[in-house]
Amino acid sequence: MKLSNMTAFLSLLIFILLVAIEARNLVGVERVELPNPASMVTAYWQKMLPHSPMPTAILELLNPPTDVNQGVHGNGYDQVYGNGYDGGYINGYSHSYGNGYSNGYFHKANLHFLEDALKPGSIITPYITGIATRAPFLRRDIADSIPMSTKNFADILAMFSPISLVMADGIQSALDTCEHHRPIKGEERACATSIESVVEFAMSVLGTRDLRAFSPDVPLEGIMLGNMYKVVAVRTVAGLRGDTVTCHTMRFPFAVFYCHAINPTRVYAVVLESEEDGSGSGSGTPEKMEALAVCHLDTSRFDPKTPLFVEHNLRPGDASVCHFVSRDSVIWAPVAAVITHGDEQVSIAE
Repeated sequence: MKLSNMTAFLSLLIFILLVAIEARNLVGVERVELPNPASMVTAYWQKMLPHSPMPTAILELLNPPTDVNQGVHGNGYDQVYGNGYDGGYINGYSHSYGNGYSNGYFHKANLHFLEDALKPGSIITPYITGIATRAPFLRRDIADSIPMSTKNFADILAMFSPISLVMADGIQSALDTCEHHRPIKGEERACATSIESVVEFAMSVLGTRDLRAFSPDVPLEGIMLGNMYKVVAVRTVAGLRGDTVTCHTMRFPFAVFYCHAINPTRVYAVVLESEEDGSGSGSGTPEKMEALAVCHLDTSRFDPKTPLFVEHNLRPGDASVCHFVSRDSVIWAPVAAVITHGDEQVSIAE
């Protein structure tokens, strides 16, 4: 580890320990238990979204592990998102749209690809991050009572103690992201702290209550080793209207989603089959999986230094830019824009 990185890590460690000590001494801050209102979430979903099966990203939060406050670590989330979404993913979008280009998210050479790569027979090296958390949903009244502000960082640590350093770092980053993120022109975004606020944001942005939600069938730990996969099949999931909302979980003691829309987009379900022989590494690379790819159709505000543009000698606006989403992501689309299995496929060349 470089000396500068080690110094930064030690500074962060000391800061979190001091805040943790302060949090223990707080008076009047009630500890929040983590109920798992699975039946309430299910009932709400069936009432509000009768035309949408519940996606994997939501289902897996209804039966969370018991140690969610320890955080998910070592799954690529830190490598791409820095110390949280604000470290790379979210401001990475802003950077790609012309506000700079220094965050880790846009430095991954195989993270983005051109839309015409999604053709059966193509060979790609997908970069799909691991999940950020498996934290449970809170009831809306409880979630709404928790102040999502950096000035309340110590209070939140006390509410959910004991907290690991990994989780504490995630909380700080999530709060900073929700409080200070600067959206790009035309971007709509929100930090949603309950299932109700997630659904309401998607409905508001997309202008309809008739929605479908999708999540990919990819490994929890993601795919980040540079393994080669063949594109076996491609199906257009949403592409008629070009409007979608994507929600990603953030590392937090309870389910918090960063939801945003940078439209127009097109979404594909992509069946990938490993080209590796599988005889040696024992890395657990899946032989076949169905990923979800989001393609941004208007790249006119992307930074010209985006690696994909440089590699292909392109300028912003010349081509659509695509990326895969993690297992804990939810993509929302109007039912009217969803292309079912029986519909004629939309050509990728369109």
